Amino acid sequence: MSDRPTESETDCHQPLCSGGAVAFFEKHGQSNFLEVCYAAAPPRIRAALAEELAFLRRALRGVGRGLEIGCGDGRLLEALADTSTRWVGLDLMESYLRYARTGRQLDPGTGLAAGRAGKLPFAEGSFDAVVCAQNTWGLLGEEKLPTLREAARVTRPGGKLLFVVYAEASVVPRTEWYMDMQRRGLMAPLDWARSGPELLVTEDGHASECFRGERLERLFREAGLTPRLQPLGEVYWGVEAMRA
Repeated sequence: MSDRPTESETDCHQPLCSGGAVAFFEKHGQSNFLEVCYAAAPPRIRAALAEELAFLRRALRGVGRGLEIGCGDGRLLEALADTSTRWVGLDLMESYLRYARTGRQLDPGTGLAAGRAGKLPFAEGSFDAVVCAQNTWGLLGEEKLPTLREAARVTRPGGKLLFVVYAEASVVPRTEWYMDMQRRGLMAPLDWARSGPELLVTEDGHASECFRGERLERLFREAGLTPRLQPLGEVYWGVEAMRA
C-alpha cells in the first residue's frame, strides 16, 4: 500500500470550491447569466470552446444515451442536439434548467434534472456516456472524487466518461476573461492572495481549479479509472475513460 497521501487528504482548495461555487451561482441565478458570460469570452476561450465541442463530437459517435453533469443553461446540449445521442442534462440551478428548456433549441427528447454531481439521481448503468465539461469539475472541491465515482456508477460497463477541464496554461486567458467580466459587473474582483497557478478565486469566494496532467491522471486513477488525456489547445484537457 502506498504511503502517498490521497487527493482528499492533500487538497487545500476544498473549503473554497464547492461552497463558493454554490453561493456564486445562487447569487447569479438569472437564467441568461451563463449566456452573457460566454458572449464576453475572449478569442482564446472561444477557440477552446470550439475544441471542446469537436472533442466531444468525435468521442460521442455511436453513443445512444448520454448524461451531461453540470449542463448549466444547456449550451452543450443545444450544440449536440443534432447528434444521435439522447440526452439528459443535470444541474444544481433550476433557473438555468428552465432557460435550457425554453431558451435553447434542444432535441425534444432531452431530459433535464436538478441534482448534485456527487450524488447522481440515476440507477447504475443508466447511460452509454457521461459528459462533464468546461468549468464544472474544477468547481466541485471535495466533490471531485465522488463525482468521478458517481459518473462511473451510472455509466454502463464499456461506456465512456468524457471530461473537459481547464489546463494549467488556462490561467492567463481566464484571468483576462474574469477581469473583463468584473468590468462588466458580472463577477467580483479576483482575490490575488488566494489565487495561484492552479486556482482562481474571486473576492466573494468563487474558486475555480485548473489541472496539471499528472494531477489529473492521479485523480482519475484514485477513483478507479484509467484516463486518456488529450490537450485541447492551450486551455483545456480532454479526458476519456472507459468504465470497466
